[in-house]
Amino acid sequence: MSQIISDILKQFLGEPYEHNEDKGQMSFDCPACAEDKGLSHGDGKHKLAVNYKKNKFQCWVCRFDNNMHGNVPSLIKRYGNKRILKEYEIVRPSANDISSIPKYIRPDIELPKGFKKISESNYQDYKYGDAYRYLRNRGIDDKLIEEYNIGYTTIGKYQNRIIIPSYDDLGDLNYFITRAWLKSNKPKYLNPDIPKQEFIFNEKTINWDGTIYLVEGVFDHIVVPNSIPLLGKIMYPKLKSALFNNAKSDIVILLDDDAKDDAITIYKDLNVGKLYNRIKRCTPPTDTDPSLVFEREGNRGIINLLRSSEKILESKLY
Repeated sequence: MSQIISDILKQFLGEPYEHNEDKGQMSFDCPACAEDKGLSHGDGKHKLAVNYKKNKFQCWVCRFDNNMHGNVPSLIKRYGNKRILKEYEIVRPSANDISSIPKYIRPDIELPKGFKKISESNYQDYKYGDAYRYLRNRGIDDKLIEEYNIGYTTIGKYQNRIIIPSYDDLGDLNYFITRAWLKSNKPKYLNPDIPKQEFIFNEKTINWDGTIYLVEGVFDHIVVPNSIPLLGKIMYPKLKSALFNNAKSDIVILLDDDAKDDAITIYKDLNVGKLYNRIKRCTPPTDTDPSLVFEREGNRGIINLLRSSEKILESKLY
């Protein structure tokens, strides 16, 4: 099994300098170090350590400068491809160290039965008109509908609901939100039975180099550029870790105006270490949220709202 894992890693890291099969430890040239030196291949230093039994890696030279540490799947996502990642995930549970076995295995998920993309539908389906009008009444135009692959269905468990898919950083479906367009259709939101702490909504759309906005709901996410919806008021460890590992610019907490205490909690969680002094806050007008601002004022309202972002003064927290 160790040889199979070795062959998988060699596909994108090249030949290892050494391989200790008992420990599951391999040494490679670090691709990040090579990039820093303008090299297309390895730098010959062999400072990238990969332990497939512990499912961890790190470069002894650029661990912090280039964020070259973490679990092996994140290394594959960065320098390998989707096929290699799937090959690794298949054999990884056979490793001897129990720490390499994931605590949570995400179930396969598909879009609801009868899902139709609104951008590809027409008035021959009269329910399309209901779905489309609901979105347009919230200010969501054709461009956003297509950009977020918004659809609907008229059958099954999620019948007569707007469907907003979420995709992970590899482009695979990892969740979806459904919203009833009729007030009589209860509950208002009906979503898959997948714990929110186990995924990041629409991770594939995040620009980690730009300012990131943390918002509450999926409709806030649609109208606020480069935003991540918490799907509530809590920031779970998976998202927190991703922000610490990947965010290169400021992070703005943009919760609803009634969530002051929750925003402060998130601020305290994030305003440490490498993110210190990079956390800002933005608050919508009383009794509103970003999606309502957009519905009333359009892009201009969102632009003005985001311009009001400011750093949080510790003296004003208490």
